[in-house]
Amino acid sequence: MSNPMDISGHNPAKEDRTHRPPVTELSQEQCWEHLCSARFGRIATTDGDEIEITPVNLVADDGKIYFRTAQGTKLLHLVLNEHVAVQVDHAQGGEAWSVMVRGTARRLTDPEETARVDQLPLRPWVETTKPEYVEVAPTTVTGRVFRLGH
Repeated sequence: MSNPMDISGHNPAKEDRTHRPPVTELSQEQCWEHLCSARFGRIATTDGDEIEITPVNLVADDGKIYFRTAQGTKLLHLVLNEHVAVQVDHAQGGEAWSVMVRGTARRLTDPEETARVDQLPLRPWVETTKPEYVEVAPTTVTGRVFRLGH
């Protein structure tokens, strides 16, 4: 905690950041810690040669990513091509992190699976009906921490 009476301009937190490299790779464990803390991200799907990036409310649990959606383009793209990417990131203070999950998506239809997902802290930002459940099984998970330049 900084001393409000210290007017020397000395900022240990900033000093600590400046001694770290501007970009640091995250370990798998660190990536999953960030994924488990996230509730919002983006999913990239493909439609032929076109890439679509869509925001989603999500939750990570037991090595997988879950989200809910309505019937529409996003779900159609997932059915036509199960290969997806999910990106989650956050910036605060002088640091930011970003985690990228590449994997395969599948629509969950088994009532036991959907009931389990209903127990997770997966809540939409907008109160709309999202009857479809989607699971993303990662094939690769990578992440980085960035020291911001301000």
